[in-house]
Amino acid sequence: MSTPAHEPKDPELVRFLRGLPSPLVAVDALVRDESGRLLIVEPTYKPGWDIVGGFVEHEELLVALAREAEEELGLRELRVGRLLAVDNLPAAGYGRPVVVLIFAARLEGTVRAEDLTLQQNEIRAAEFVTEDVALERFPDPLRRRVVAALEAERGAHTAYLRDSHPVALGDHGHDATPPPAREDGR
Repeated sequence: MSTPAHEPKDPELVRFLRGLPSPLVAVDALVRDESGRLLIVEPTYKPGWDIVGGFVEHEELLVALAREAEEELGLRELRVGRLLAVDNLPAAGYGRPVVVLIFAARLEGTVRAEDLTLQQNEIRAAEFVTEDVALERFPDPLRRRVVAALEAERGAHTAYLRDSHPVALGDHGHDATPPPAREDGR
């Protein structure tokens, strides 16, 4: 039986776990308005447009997503849905591995871009746009990640990605394609 989260852990185990390397974790959302358009943001600290989200600090995933949406855009009524995509980014890009989780999200009521309160030191602009417009504005890796998340949103799966490229489950760097059937059927 596992130990409930609220009970103290074995101090040796806690010390061991603190010493393990860990990836950064980012939580993002495909935020849609009542017309189904996507909310995209133009950050001040990097080129191109992005989706709503940011890095997890010392908090739960959905708390981090809600915090980022409120801090950067003044959004308080974000309804987060299912997990659409998981992307594993290599350490080469950020100095350590990053795991990006993309969730589906909707806004409570009618929200217009001009009603958002942008955190000026991080967000230059925010707009609600069609999927096509959003994909045109995103840099390549984000475009691939969002395409996979959009496909997952339309389907019933969660996209699993490595460096924004789809990965078949069970593929740990090897070809996940099953070998051809032998003539004897085995």
